[in-house]
Amino acid sequence: MQYNLPPRSNEVLQEILYTSENVVDAFLDKQYKILIKLAKLELLSFYDTLERDSNGRITEKGSTNWVAKIAILESKLISILQGSDYNVGINDYLSNYEKIKALNYELHTKLNGIVDFDKLEESLTQKERFIASKVLYELKQGGIKINFVEPTKRVLISTITLGGSITDAKKQITELYKLNGETNTNRLKSYIGQVARDAVYSYNGAINQTIADAYGLTKYAYLGGVVADSRPFCTKYHGTEIEKKELNDILTTYLSSPTLSAGMFAVNATDYENNFLTYRGGWNCRHIAIPIN
Repeated sequence: MQYNLPPRSNEVLQEILYTSENVVDAFLDKQYKILIKLAKLELLSFYDTLERDSNGRITEKGSTNWVAKIAILESKLISILQGSDYNVGINDYLSNYEKIKALNYELHTKLNGIVDFDKLEESLTQKERFIASKVLYELKQGGIKINFVEPTKRVLISTITLGGSITDAKKQITELYKLNGETNTNRLKSYIGQVARDAVYSYNGAINQTIADAYGLTKYAYLGGVVADSRPFCTKYHGTEIEKKELNDILTTYLSSPTLSAGMFAVNATDYENNFLTYRGGWNCRHIAIPIN
């Protein structure tokens, strides 16, 4: 069934969507720049440790000394992820969640007439902590190592073992960190953005799930934005009202198909149903499932 928010509620929803994206974009641009700046400073020191011939070609491949040097560099790159210069941006990003929560509360006051949010705080605080801890893990210990530390190491190991020059290494590192001209992104920046966006929209979902549970709301308005590569679920249910009692059958159909489940989380239908307001269309989804009366 198609669903349209009342005009005043829709204004608040648009503010939620705008704020969510703005928080992500501001964080992403700043965080990527500071990470690359700090990495290049460490790399400058690393280059000075490499032995080279009169033509500037690296001569380390004849021994194993370079292995220890790479290990030291790896440790320093990981230390960047724990340092204050890198972490101040993450803390600023997480502090914006209070504004997002306030907007969600305003939406439910206008849309569902809910004014008592105090009873939600204990449950919601636990969910906030979980989301924040996941962000901190992914941007300091988890996938950031795969997308930042490991590619940097591979470039340097290749240059050293092939007897390349420092100039070759610098060019390859520049290429590794370079942003695509059309999309202004690359693998590392995309990863940081996905972590930040998934967390913000999961937080919107956590608020909605907490409200739905507290007030027994069993219908959801699936709203947000669709883009050229939106996954099948989002394209199908964008702008519709979904009843909770229908969710399991819908999700079973989608999750059982490799094509229809594109972009969705790889869990069973019951798990997805129980966490639908948080999971929505899956990773990097820009929809919000709003509980309605």
